[in-house]
Amino acid sequence: MNNDPETNQTEPISDKSFNLLIQEMEKVFPISNAFKRQLRPLLFEISCKKGSKILNAGAKQRIVWFMLEGLAREIKEAEYHLNKKTTWIWSDLAFIYVVPGFFDQEPTLSTIKTITATKMVFISYENWKILKETYEETEKLTEKIRTAYELERQRHANDIHQLSTTDLYLKHKDFLKTLFPHLQLQYIAEYLGMSADTLGKLRKRFLD
Repeated sequence: MNNDPETNQTEPISDKSFNLLIQEMEKVFPISNAFKRQLRPLLFEISCKKGSKILNAGAKQRIVWFMLEGLAREIKEAEYHLNKKTTWIWSDLAFIYVVPGFFDQEPTLSTIKTITATKMVFISYENWKILKETYEETEKLTEKIRTAYELERQRHANDIHQLSTTDLYLKHKDFLKTLFPHLQLQYIAEYLGMSADTLGKLRKRFLD
């Protein structure tokens, strides 16, 4: 992660941010007060400027993030390494990790780059291991979060293959309105599995 103090500012987690994180965690798995007490001092809060690379392809993901506010994208090399594509986009209240990456500590195939200025909470792999070794619920919570996100990615992949480009656009229209002011059309089109030309035509057709 870029640790340039002029780019990214790290500080202890605030009460508001900690409560938001806990609320999202408890949507997938109930956690004990003892776990919460152990977790808090292991967390930090970071503000990143637009365009910050917080993970580079080929590196090990030593930090996992929870995005409080902002947008970020995952960039992967396409088949045969001909070019790179935007394969995922994270927004508010999302856990940010890639596979392979944080949990298996294998070199990642992905780069993560912020689209806008972002505010995130993070925990290091070392601190996550402390939790895992101390509290059995750490593993259960982690698996619940990972499963929820894998299902979300699978649903998105299914939509790309099963829906027409028009239906896909309309399904994601509200999210696209958030993305258009901040991200190149080509990158959004990659995320949707369509050409930039098709996306541009759909945007004009359904412009509110």
